[in-house]
Amino acid sequence: MTRDEVLLWLDGRRPAPPPALARHLATCVGDGPEPLSGHLAAVGCELLRRVAANPGGGRELALDLLAADAFVTYAFEAQADADPAGLAALAGRVEREVRAT
Repeated sequence: MTRDEVLLWLDGRRPAPPPALARHLATCVGDGPEPLSGHLAAVGCELLRRVAANPGGGRELALDLLAADAFVTYAFEAQADADPAGLAALAGRVEREVRAT
């Protein structure tokens, strides 16, 4: 999945995220080998690891935390659109990655 493909998909989400969050989401996206749902989940889990690694952090981590939530939510949305039967597997993956944090 290319960065441009992910950004195009994100641009089509409604309701659109607030502008500051949308800009932050765009800065977090890169190219990746996975399909959209896996790619979004991986980005969200990575952001959550970043937040968890800074337990003394404050407001400066707010956009990362909001973006993590958005990416994981979008991952489930993308999976439901592509193949609802894969939702349980995606949930298991996210759970494993979050527990490893």
